[in-house]
Amino acid sequence: MRFDHYARMQEIHDTLTEWAEKWPQLCSLSSIGRTREGRDIDLLILTDTACGAAEDKPAFLVDGNLHSGEVASSMAVMYILQHWLEAYGQDAEITRLLREYAVYAIPRINADAAEVVLTTPRMLRGSTEAYYPEEDGVVPEDMDGDGEIRQIRIQDPAGRWKAWEEDPSILLPRAPEDTQGTFFTLVPEGRLRGGKRTLVELKEARPREDLDPNRQFPFEWNAQYPDPDRPTSGPAPLHDCEVRALADFVEAHPRIVFNMNFHTYGGLHISPAAFCPHLETDASDLTAMRELGQSMHEKTGYKCRGIFPEGAKDIAPGSYTTWEYYEKGIMAFVTELWDFHAQADPERPESWSMFFAESREQFLREAKTAVEWDRAFNGGRGFRAWEKCTLPGWPESLHMELGGWADRFVRNNPPPQYLEGVCRRAFETAMVAFRSLPRLEIAWLGMSEGESGAQADFLLANLGYLPLTGTALAEKKGLAGLYYSVSMDGQPEGEPVKIHGVAGYAKQMLSIPLPEKRPAAISLRVWGEKCGEKRITVCLSGKGEES
Repeated sequence: MRFDHYARMQEIHDTLTEWAEKWPQLCSLSSIGRTREGRDIDLLILTDTACGAAEDKPAFLVDGNLHSGEVASSMAVMYILQHWLEAYGQDAEITRLLREYAVYAIPRINADAAEVVLTTPRMLRGSTEAYYPEEDGVVPEDMDGDGEIRQIRIQDPAGRWKAWEEDPSILLPRAPEDTQGTFFTLVPEGRLRGGKRTLVELKEARPREDLDPNRQFPFEWNAQYPDPDRPTSGPAPLHDCEVRALADFVEAHPRIVFNMNFHTYGGLHISPAAFCPHLETDASDLTAMRELGQSMHEKTGYKCRGIFPEGAKDIAPGSYTTWEYYEKGIMAFVTELWDFHAQADPERPESWSMFFAESREQFLREAKTAVEWDRAFNGGRGFRAWEKCTLPGWPESLHMELGGWADRFVRNNPPPQYLEGVCRRAFETAMVAFRSLPRLEIAWLGMSEGESGAQADFLLANLGYLPLTGTALAEKKGLAGLYYSVSMDGQPEGEPVKIHGVAGYAKQMLSIPLPEKRPAAISLRVWGEKCGEKRITVCLSGKGEES
């Protein structure tokens, strides 16, 4: 697959099918369910099956396009998969990872609405369900046939925008002291729907398909978020069939240790704790989130922080990755790809939010550098100068101009010529996460005398960064554990014994009491939901051998 364009669902499906046929030992294609319009939500399972079945291995989940308009995220997942498949057998580290672990990859969760975004000028966030009643106002539509929905600025003495003196094509929010001059009301390019009130209020008619799939998960789901009059969280948790299919898949795969959930816009790595500053997060997990985020930052340059101003509440109730961590004990990160403002202004202050202009200085500088970058490095395809216009259905008496930003493939997603570079950053992010998975090893230490007699001593080691239970929270909540059982002289295994998990990059000794009549051999099996299984057989003459 080439990464100089945005692939539609059929191309993604055909590519996944081709990979499954080309590398049958490494990957298989299935589906986690169907979208509202009946499309398969494709799942590629990637592991070396000669080294064991995927369902028996610790697993890494990588997915994209939960938000349908963020199509760069699905291309990032495809880039990661293609790189891993082509590197298997050539790159020692990737070969080892795919032998020891399973990868579950869901490139495009919201496939229906992604097709709308890729084939029309519309920008959607969730599914194609027309959930809300039709509203009066300005209905976004490509009125001039350029393939994009831009903005209309209308001269209005009560308008909330004004032209910047330095570059009149840039609009600034009207300040409290701005009582003299020409002002504008800003609305999307589109057609009018409704009567006289529509012309008085001049506001966007919000789309009927406006539910947010990333506010529909059960953890802290809020029926009134963000506005009681028009909540985007749906009538109940897991309302969208795509969201339910994703949640059901995670529920059915308890070996998932880590999820990388890719989104588009902002250049950020966001941990569950950053989404939930009001919660007390386990200290060791919090340290892991900080260190993982720092490693991701070093590889990509993206910041590791939350998306809302410090002190904000109700940041993301019902979000996917917070549900995974706080209810399922899965380490989960959101990476927002494409740091548009940092791309346009490399010297931009680190403290500035990617989502909100918290000062006039920030707004001005971002507006100016964005337009300059688009003109210099994107052929002016994103921002168009304002031109006087008359549009069907609009009163000719209004002084209207059409222009401004086309956001789909400039600010919300990278222009195609920047896509591959963004995908490379996603790959580096995924590698940090994939490398961190727990890695159980067992070694024979010998025999010793314990309080109740002879015992066989083994060393349990975790050569991975994350604990053998995936997260400390998973162990505390009983969602994941570490167990062992013993067989002596080929007899059936004894009952499983639960033991304390081993932290990342750590070791602990496991001593097994021996009967008075010493066996000739002892076999130890150690396993856990998040770390897989290892066995060792020891001849008590002193020689140990793994089997």
